This record gives sequence, C-alpha cells and structure tokens, in this order.
Amino acid sequence: MTSIPAIHVRFEGLTSSFRHPLTISGTQLSTPMPSYSTILGMTSACAGRIVRPKETRIGFEFHCKSHSLELERTERLMVDKKGHLKPQSKGQGITRRQVYWYPRLDLYVTNLSLKSAFRNPAGTPCLGRSQDIAWIAFVREIELRPVTKGALGPTLVSIPRIGVPGLVVRLPEWINNERMGITREIGPLGVYQAMIPTTELRFETEAENLYNPSDSESDGDVIYLHEWIMNDGQNTG
Repeated sequence: MTSIPAIHVRFEGLTSSFRHPLTISGTQLSTPMPSYSTILGMTSACAGRIVRPKETRIGFEFHCKSHSLELERTERLMVDKKGHLKPQSKGQGITRRQVYWYPRLDLYVTNLSLKSAFRNPAGTPCLGRSQDIAWIAFVREIELRPVTKGALGPTLVSIPRIGVPGLVVRLPEWINNERMGITREIGPLGVYQAMIPTTELRFETEAENLYNPSDSESDGDVIYLHEWIMNDGQNTG
C-alpha cells in the first residue's frame, strides 16, 4: 500500500477544555479529547477561512500532564422588559470547570497546501475555549505508511476498540458557521471512543485507517486517520 504525504503540526498550551455536550448547567465537564469539529475550527483559525471536511483527512494525538476542577467567575445575563440583554441584577456567578493542564496536540493533515497556514497562522488557535490559547511548536512534512495494526496513543476513534481504554461520546463531525447572525448548524453526529489523555502509554489495536508516521519514535506506533461521516451517514473517502 502506498504511503500518504501529510503535515505533522504540534500545538502546545497551558490549559484546554472541551465542553461535554451533555452538561448544560452546573459543573462544566470536559471530554477527554477534542472533537473533530474542534480540530477543524483550529485549522480554520490558522487558515483564516473555513476549512471544510472534504479538504483534508485528519489524525491526531492529544496528551496532557493532569486535569482538575477549577473555579471560574462567570458573567450572568438577563433579559429586560424590552427584550434586551443586560447584566444579571444579582451580579456575577461562580462555576466549576474541568481543565486539562499543559496539553499537547499532535495534528496530522493530508492537505499539504495547509502548511503555510500553520507556519503563518492568520488567527489564534485555541484548545477548546477562546482563553485556552495554543502555540505551534513545529510544522513538518512527513509520510503516513498504512498498516493493519500497531500501538495507538490517546486519540478519538470512531468505533470503540476492545482493549483500548476510553469514554464513549457522541460528538459532531463539523459545525456550519458560514452565515452571520444565524445559529450555527451541526453536521452529522458520530459515536466515538475518547481515550485517556493523561498517559504516555500506547495500546495495541488492529483496525482500518491506521498509519505509521515517518517521524514517529517507533515503527510500531500508529495514528488513526479519520474518515468523515456524510449527512447520509456514509463515510467519505
């Protein structure tokens, strides 16, 4: 099987938090991994335009040193009699939010034309919320060699794998934010297994869409290269 040319980009930061879709109020939990819609958003911020799913395939690993709950001051709003938003009369609030500390995201994209976007980003990439600012440690051109099995690091896989630890979550593939002033529309939802980010361990697995990066530490290390789900539920090639 032929290798695929790709770009390996490493993002680093101090904090990250990826909102869990089932926590609307109260303590704000984070999913262990960013969703693919979040990854597309980061790529779009760097490119200064909307990067659509069909433009590139994406694979990634996400690591962090630890996670905890932090206290966060919030600005509460209310609607007045005229239907306008204004600060809540009772003042600010306090909430608890799950935060991942010292995150590292290794991103692999197959669209080589995005290299300039990562070398000279038009916008600020964020690992979750706007305050979770990230910086780019390096950008490399590599080859992805297709394999049938290998040692998988912390990532988001589309089908739960036996012997691979993680949390099963339902997340959007992408979010359509093209029309100003209109509520964002989510793309198709997929069921994924979000692996544990606070470990350097890798887990042996056998599956489709596994690739060994040419700059990996071991020939046995693999990443999962995602295939996008179309609106009709079918995967893209």
